[in-house]
Amino acid sequence: MVHGTGSFGGGGGGGGGGFSGSVGFSTTIFAHNHYSRSRGHGDSEECDCSWICVCLFCRGQSFKVRIFGLWVWLVAIVITSSLITLFHVNKSQTVEATVTDMRKVPMSPSKTFCKAVSLSSSRSSFTAFLVDGDPITDSQDSRTDIFTKKTAIAYNNYEYWGFYLLKNSLIEISACPDTSLDFAIVRGKEDFENFKNGECTYSCTVFRKTTYCNRHSEPEKYHYKVTQEDEHYLFFSNRFILPFPTNLEVNITLVRYLYDLNSYVSKCSNSQPFSKCTLEFPLHSHPSIVLNVTSSSDLEGDAEIEVMCVSRKWVYVMIFFILPLVLGGLGTILIIRKYRKKPEHTATSTASSSPFSTLPSIQEDRGTTESRTRTSSGYGAVTSLPKYETATENPPSYEDAMKK
Repeated sequence: MVHGTGSFGGGGGGGGGGFSGSVGFSTTIFAHNHYSRSRGHGDSEECDCSWICVCLFCRGQSFKVRIFGLWVWLVAIVITSSLITLFHVNKSQTVEATVTDMRKVPMSPSKTFCKAVSLSSSRSSFTAFLVDGDPITDSQDSRTDIFTKKTAIAYNNYEYWGFYLLKNSLIEISACPDTSLDFAIVRGKEDFENFKNGECTYSCTVFRKTTYCNRHSEPEKYHYKVTQEDEHYLFFSNRFILPFPTNLEVNITLVRYLYDLNSYVSKCSNSQPFSKCTLEFPLHSHPSIVLNVTSSSDLEGDAEIEVMCVSRKWVYVMIFFILPLVLGGLGTILIIRKYRKKPEHTATSTASSSPFSTLPSIQEDRGTTESRTRTSSGYGAVTSLPKYETATENPPSYEDAMKK
């Protein structure tokens, strides 16, 4: 049983405050808006290579920069995923329960990363069962537990007792306060927190009554049948303005239905507080852990059981060391083949064995070609011009030319 007291508007105290088998997380998300100009055709490989990203396929990047970016991303991914696995997936958890509670551990460790679980408690004894798959309620097996509590509740204060109950279990309350008190049954951790904080009243409860009895009347009795497996809180509150606290004596009778554990895979028990027990996980199974609390040194019967993962070290080595190395090596080879520039080869002349031989002039080569063409064809061939001396006689003298 999880027991606690408190006042409305002043917070709770004096007890465990509820079941804490699951852990909540708060996440802050920072949005980054990036605006860029319109890109023309052929610019699909361009990107903003700022400090917020390492672009592996940016245009103009050398293959060395791309390889560096690849390994930066791999290291970042490995570090992030390993931290998430260690501190979230396989995080140790504390399960709060009470004597006689039989309940499933809400977050069973991953069988991939855990080869076993270690269970311990500082103030209670328990037996832990490992079953394959979700445990099933045995409709033919039940157990009756009876608790008697005496307390005094002042104005604007409350007191509660919590139990983990399976479907079809029965709650019977026999209460006798000397003045009026509000009694409610709240199911689930979330609704219980909202009800304590005054954020909801009737909508958070599954049963609610105002109870009162005097010396000459019989205690009022209430019955409630559990319709859903969950934590159930029996909540007494004093909202009546009186100069003195209200005395309460309550008898709680629980007819509990239990899990069918005849086909359990393995089990372990801690013989005394502060001792540990271990449950091994088979590889081909879907393990669930069921706790049965048998005793507690706490006066109210509260129990806290620590559940820790025993890691498969070779899985961590494979996933967070060998696999990134293989992926990084393959990516490096692909980047080198695709983006490394090949050396350019220049064409050399093979016409002469001497690298410094003199090439014929263009005009000489052209004249030789024309003469060969015309001589061989015969058509359109032009004979060479006659010399001036053979075409004419000797030129006249100056005097003869002037006479003319």
